Amino acid sequence: MSRQPVGGNVGVGGKPPEPKGQSVRAGGAEFVRKLRWLMLSRSLFAMLTLGATLVYRAGEHLSFFVEPLTSLYVVAGFVFLVNLLYLGAFRWFKHEEAFGGVQVFGDVLVVSAIAYLTGLLYSPFLFLYPIVIICGTIILGRVGGYLTAGIACIAFGALVDFQYYGFITPPGFEFSPFAEELTGQVVFYRTSVLFLACLVTCLVSGYIAEQEVRARADLAVMEEQVKRVEKMAVIGEMAAGLAHEIKNPLASLSGSIQMLKGETGWEPHHEKLMGIAVRETARLSGLVTEFLLFARPGAGSPVPILVSSVVEETVALLEQDSRHGHHVGVEVLVVEGLTVCMDLGHLRQVLLNLLINATEAVSDGGSVIVSGYRENRKCVVLSVKDDGAGIDAEIAKHIFDPFFTTKKEGTGLGLSIVHRLLDECGGGIRVMSRPGEGAEFTLSLPSGSGSLLSRQLPDRC
Repeated sequence: MSRQPVGGNVGVGGKPPEPKGQSVRAGGAEFVRKLRWLMLSRSLFAMLTLGATLVYRAGEHLSFFVEPLTSLYVVAGFVFLVNLLYLGAFRWFKHEEAFGGVQVFGDVLVVSAIAYLTGLLYSPFLFLYPIVIICGTIILGRVGGYLTAGIACIAFGALVDFQYYGFITPPGFEFSPFAEELTGQVVFYRTSVLFLACLVTCLVSGYIAEQEVRARADLAVMEEQVKRVEKMAVIGEMAAGLAHEIKNPLASLSGSIQMLKGETGWEPHHEKLMGIAVRETARLSGLVTEFLLFARPGAGSPVPILVSSVVEETVALLEQDSRHGHHVGVEVLVVEGLTVCMDLGHLRQVLLNLLINATEAVSDGGSVIVSGYRENRKCVVLSVKDDGAGIDAEIAKHIFDPFFTTKKEGTGLGLSIVHRLLDECGGGIRVMSRPGEGAEFTLSLPSGSGSLLSRQLPDRC
């Protein structure tokens, strides 16, 4: 498989690349859905605030226009108005994350206004700060949740400082029994409790949001694997029948040509024609053999295999091939005593295909590194890394598809066979590539320690 410059990391099969915690973001339709839920929740909150204010006024037999009820009316109406503006601008706003950030920041200001109007330190609505932080984490990811918590703490702390030093006074607070209790100790205690609640909320919600992203990535990889397996199963059944139909006539054709070469009356110029026929027959036979290996690889005989020994044997075999092994240095960095449980022939075929691809991807004097280590009790990781040009991101999506190739010569079955053999033994494969930094194929294989792993086990490496 030829490599070309790539635009980023690509993971296929096996375990997906780990998402970076600093860039945990929702995207596309999912992000739009979350923004719509945020706006709907904001409208419901405004309705509940207005309804609760009216119920409180009726229960206390108060006038409609008395503080802080009047201010709460204004806040509820303002939230409705802003939400309508959000809805109007929603379809025209090109940067969805920025639009979500504006809304979350506005919610922090609204909550701060509600807290100020209802007693600030003694407000019954301080629980809205953690709710806004959770919304910020859902919309903007873990880092967005941290920023929301920081802005909320700064806004609330500033209001409390202004109240403590007498710059502002919440409506009706001077007549409240809490006015005489506003000491430095009380301010510090109540502010610290809210800050701690915000901190815990952002940490917990950030962790949950990150796990959600990881779960979605795992699910996407599994769905892609299921689709690939289903497609390969259909192609495999068709290929097996077709290959058998082709292979039998090939054998007859090759035998007939050999017999003709030995008959009398042979003309010298026939030698070249017969040589072409024999060569093309052998090439077609090799293609059919690869086709059969992809279509029906067979279970093989899983046994504990010493990885370093097989890798060294495969590298030695490659170096004897003048087409691949003479212009590239192959370095083996496999942990001593590392074992895997799979068919020996299958492992050799996997390593040989990956090494051939790697050597074809690098120029003269390039290098290929084969490394291996134990990831855990059940899983061993092998990687084949080259310093070629890398794989284009669009091409990487299809490199495990049957008959996909960018080479002038090639069947496009090499990596498909690798994927199929690994799938048969309960392993996996992923590829990562960066522009100008080559490509790395990472294999996840069942460990060879302990008893042999049954192919019927549901747990895959």
